[in-house]
Amino acid sequence: MTPANQCPAPAAHKRLMDCHAMWHSLADAYMQPDTFRMHLNSLIQGLRNVTFVLQKQKRELSHFETWYTEFQEQARRSPLMRWSVNSRNRIVKESDLELHSEAKIRWVIDWLTKGERKFTFPPRMTSREMLGAIFSDPGNPRVGVITLTRRWVDKALPDYEVLHATREVYIALSRLLTTAHEACHVESCTFETREPPCVTSDLTRDPLRCMEINPAILQEHIDLNAGVGIKEDFLSVPRDENATRKARKRYGITEIGQGDAIELAPKIMQAAHAILERDKKHANFAWFLRGDEIVDVMSPMYADQNAKYLTFHRLADRVETLRANGIIYLAESWYVTDHKFDEHGQLIPARDRGKDRLEALQIFGATRDGRRITLTTPFSRSRFGKVLLGGTITDSDIEDMNYLGPFGPIIERWKTMDARGED
Repeated sequence: MTPANQCPAPAAHKRLMDCHAMWHSLADAYMQPDTFRMHLNSLIQGLRNVTFVLQKQKRELSHFETWYTEFQEQARRSPLMRWSVNSRNRIVKESDLELHSEAKIRWVIDWLTKGERKFTFPPRMTSREMLGAIFSDPGNPRVGVITLTRRWVDKALPDYEVLHATREVYIALSRLLTTAHEACHVESCTFETREPPCVTSDLTRDPLRCMEINPAILQEHIDLNAGVGIKEDFLSVPRDENATRKARKRYGITEIGQGDAIELAPKIMQAAHAILERDKKHANFAWFLRGDEIVDVMSPMYADQNAKYLTFHRLADRVETLRANGIIYLAESWYVTDHKFDEHGQLIPARDRGKDRLEALQIFGATRDGRRITLTTPFSRSRFGKVLLGGTITDSDIEDMNYLGPFGPIIERWKTMDARGED
């Protein structure tokens, strides 16, 4: 029996921490072809080394043959795990991975007319080389905004982007080491935290929140007029229990309890009513769930409709990162009691309906198994600004994508995950 808190497989555990740090280095170098290749080769070898050193310790690990044999059987059935093993052999014995990758540039010259030009370049070219090629033509003015997008894909695994693939292999190895610790009755180990600070000795069967496959990593935005890059901002706010208690007292609300996305949606709407009545406004919120557990909360902000579309693609990314099988989204919105269509047969959004639109609190809840719910509470304001809530309208029979609107990316992402067999 391994003593409590004494790591049963310290060498393998440290190798896994190495891989965590390497993955972040790989992500940071995404727009730098040669540096990316170097970090990818190191990470592939590092992932393989985790199982190598674990096998060397098998005599010291409780029930090794049982749980490791089960892992091997699962790995043989997994295209990702087979790719990881084969890729390591290719790197050590043959050459670099053959990357079937692409680099594309979208150049928006005039935001008013939305005039665009698109270019495709060999992926091994640097960003500077691509821009140099474009502006070597004296007819191309340095105005507008350029977005450069890369996507690194290995020939042997064409359906997966490389960051995504290596992240999935890391998750499988983290689960394997968690099983090894559980078999030896060790709950936690203490190794020194690395850089970045998220590289700790904590083990989990769930995906790490820091390993997000965010498209912002895969893109560069350059304002040619100002000569500077454009960034998407993500701000992480730690939970403050004292602030939470004060908020509950201010709004007179209690814990919402447990349940999946469909069960929790009405409870969240009740709390939202109290906040709206007190503050006269409500921020946007998204809750991500795995089963009955809320695993993350976000407050998305966007300035216009295009930014809103981008935001919901980011929410879909977060769903995949967290393996969330439920989502609840709350926002103030415009609401109408009927549908109207333009001369082309397109649904006119409530925001464009003018005087016949109403303000509303709206919640959309969805689960990966196909259940949906919307709750809409129209409201008005008195002469003195008091919020007057109407009755809440509930709909759980939602199939029309016109009605689902921006939630399409989330639903499509779940379909992709199901097709890949990602739990």
